[in-house]
Amino acid sequence: MTGPLTEEPVVDVVILTWNDGELLDRAVASVIAGQEVAIRLFVVDNGSDPPASVVDDPRIVLDRSPANLGVAGGRNRGIGLGQAPFVLLLDSDAELVPGSLSALLAPLLADAGIGLSAPVFVDQEPSASAGRAPTLARKAARLLGIADTYASATDPLGPWWEVEVAIGACQLFRREAYERVSGIDEAYFYGPEDVDFCMRVGAAGWTVVQVADAPVIHPARRRHRQVFTKAGARHAWAVTRFLWRHRRLGRRRAPVAPVRAPKA
Repeated sequence: MTGPLTEEPVVDVVILTWNDGELLDRAVASVIAGQEVAIRLFVVDNGSDPPASVVDDPRIVLDRSPANLGVAGGRNRGIGLGQAPFVLLLDSDAELVPGSLSALLAPLLADAGIGLSAPVFVDQEPSASAGRAPTLARKAARLLGIADTYASATDPLGPWWEVEVAIGACQLFRREAYERVSGIDEAYFYGPEDVDFCMRVGAAGWTVVQVADAPVIHPARRRHRQVFTKAGARHAWAVTRFLWRHRRLGRRRAPVAPVRAPKA
């Protein structure tokens, strides 16, 4: 069971949704059932049409944005609604498994130097969702369908291991680390704001880890993107910006403060 309602939430869970329907229902149900951590769940409706709805539960706050703020903007909005010391970002097409939240929290409670943890998704290799920060060559290979994994940062041994980046489908992090790096960079509308955030958390002095025994369900990433579309062009620009920002070879160091998008 999730922690009692009288207990202060330890983790603020943020789910961003945009026209997700039943996917959102499953994601929400997975959060409020079977976790042994006190939580508050913030569902940010990023301009869905029709507006999203959620089950009536005192642990859930539904926040509606009148427009699509993008992934970074929507998640920053949701994170700002809470005050818990830890924050979990969960994609609307992802599902927690009983005990996974506790497992993700364990390394951050055990080591004050760990700022962010991410799972190994069910039925996927660790490198499918985390590893070394992508280089230009790796990004090109993923775009062309030649590769669909990240280069391994370390051998995945023990309960958790260090990585440079992990995808934002499921990330648990310290609110302190989030605030130190001024949040998720809203200049990225959709990707790769998640890996950029990991890089800046690492640059600020915290370790990013991947956790072996924290099963989370999430569909594997698509191997191909539609490059010759408006959305594809926007994503290509964002990737180019990311690669320029983190252009140093080897273990990258990133500027701590992101460039914020103008507020509406």
